[in-house]
Amino acid sequence: MNETISIIIPYYKGEDYIHETLKSVYDQTYQDFEVIIVNDGSERAALDLIEQNEAFKNLKIIHQENQGQSSARNNGVKSATGKYILFLDCDDLIDKTFLEKTHQILSKNKEVRICYTKGKFFEKTDKEWVLQPFNTFDFLIENCIPITALIYKEDFDKIGGFDTQLNYYEDWDFWIYLIEMGVKVHKIDEFLFFYRIRNTADSLTNTSIDNSSRLSDNFFEIYKKHYTFYKQNGLDFHNIMSLIRENKKYKAKYYNEWYRKLIYKFFKPKKYQKIYKN
Repeated sequence: MNETISIIIPYYKGEDYIHETLKSVYDQTYQDFEVIIVNDGSERAALDLIEQNEAFKNLKIIHQENQGQSSARNNGVKSATGKYILFLDCDDLIDKTFLEKTHQILSKNKEVRICYTKGKFFEKTDKEWVLQPFNTFDFLIENCIPITALIYKEDFDKIGGFDTQLNYYEDWDFWIYLIEMGVKVHKIDEFLFFYRIRNTADSLTNTSIDNSSRLSDNFFEIYKKHYTFYKQNGLDFHNIMSLIRENKKYKAKYYNEWYRKLIYKFFKPKKYQKIYKN
């Protein structure tokens, strides 16, 4: 029986981090895995050395022109042979028991189709990445599932992968599709995933206020795509805005320039007003 986990690592200028990431993978207590690195337009020198390293078994490297992480992940899955998929960014780490413990959850409970763990930041800060236990209502307002969660490949194939038109929140969009299919979600209450916040000013993981317009654009697209599901869960637009205004947790996160741009999208241009006539 195929119980292989395909670990997809999108790679872009990650030469300073990829060896540490791979070490966290090859140190796993669960060894039935393959690694697929998708080079998203970076120089090949560091990856050529990795490919020649006999310590990295069951490793495949795919090269593509720069198309973004979503495209890289999608292309990685196309080459995957495993029953399960795990996405891992080229600068992040997993605990040595991550695969064993997440695989155990999925293999023992067939209704559970997404398994994630507690997470911590590292390098620039060592704070906990607060990922709430899953419930659909809160999840539709604020994503609590990191990209590094174990899933079934067949579920990924049913959805058709990540939306490459989204610059942000593409993982949230993908999880919503899975939740709409009725899958169960499980969170392991252990720190098994480590998300790097780089010290460099141009860090890919550091988001500035300059991105607020893109954030609102992408949230709007997600809300539009999944509008029926949001409404089914009591989250029409007015309810979401009320929650953001009244709940301190959401207000701190959203009530800023991002929020104002989103309000504009819903109430100013006629093209947006037409979408939600009931």
